[in-house]
Amino acid sequence: MKKAVFALGALAIGLVTADAAAKWVRGGDASVTFLATGPGGLQIKGSGSDLTVDDKGDTVTVVVPLKDIDTGIALRNKHMRDKYLEVAKYPTVELTVSRAEIRLGASGEGAGDANGTMKLHGQSKPVRFHYSVKRSGAASNVAGSLRVNMKDFGIEEPSFMGATVKPEVDVNVTFGMKDG
Repeated sequence: MKKAVFALGALAIGLVTADAAAKWVRGGDASVTFLATGPGGLQIKGSGSDLTVDDKGDTVTVVVPLKDIDTGIALRNKHMRDKYLEVAKYPTVELTVSRAEIRLGASGEGAGDANGTMKLHGQSKPVRFHYSVKRSGAASNVAGSLRVNMKDFGIEEPSFMGATVKPEVDVNVTFGMKDG
């Protein structure tokens, strides 16, 4: 579960692809989802809608607070936040991307794979993610996805009553961006 949350943060950052000349801010709805899998078809899905975007000109950082990521089961949420993600100590996941990594056409649209740095559980690691940006007037719809290995960030594989999820978690993030 925790890896899924980490991955969500990474995806959100990967989705921030903007015209280098304009400062961008989040505008519109956002969605962060993760999927962790385990034996016998076990699937743990989580979601949230809170994220911020910090555009510094040459880099863009997407920050996802972990306290509100929800798996639909209160006890599982508590274990994910307290035991695995240690949200009191590490409240967010951040993805920082150089604008030079994002390739957009003259229309401000594009898609591809890019590199960034994800900070999760107090550790910063390079990550590779897929992104797409579609323009609609002065706004853009951004989407990103990546697979995160919890072990890479010092997070123990979640296990409860003998059921353990795999360390790889798929994360997807979507959000709107607009000129700031």
